[in-house]
Amino acid sequence: MVIHQLQATYLTEQDRILIRLNAHAGEELRLWLTRRMVKNLFPHMMEARTELVAAQTPIESHDGTSSHELMQLKKQEALQQADFSTPFNTQASVLPIGGEPLLATTVHITPVEDGSLRIGFEEKIPGIGGSRSVEVTLGQQLLHGFLHLLESALQHAGWGFSLVEIDELNHNSTDAFASAVPPRYLN
Repeated sequence: MVIHQLQATYLTEQDRILIRLNAHAGEELRLWLTRRMVKNLFPHMMEARTELVAAQTPIESHDGTSSHELMQLKKQEALQQADFSTPFNTQASVLPIGGEPLLATTVHITPVEDGSLRIGFEEKIPGIGGSRSVEVTLGQQLLHGFLHLLESALQHAGWGFSLVEIDELNHNSTDAFASAVPPRYLN
């Protein structure tokens, strides 16, 4: 499935984020993300995104720009090229995992050699026989767009955190460790 469009919408009555992914072939995948899942999953996705960008640009810039700053530049470049004005096509002809959105209870994130990120969403609900799963691969541009749409949905959710805060917290803790002054021992 080649993803053509993404949509992330916070639904108040469900207190969840509905993720919809469209393909050129008229297929649509629907996923629910809970507050707990977003809060636990996305620090890992953002770390993987930073690592993917760093792998694509292994040398730091001549002016001393860090890999985090280079990732921010790549993100801005991807968002400038993205099309956020075209309405999401809601007329899907094929729903490969069914009409009811998959409730993501387990997520697997795997970096791919070509600079993409493979994300596997699984629904395992105790007491209900069987499980559903779907796997998508997001290139860097789609990944940046997906995280941007998710951040927008989080603003509407009012869950008390944002992806930007999570990213800055991860970046600052790494910087604090890297720039820590070693202790001095005085006799």
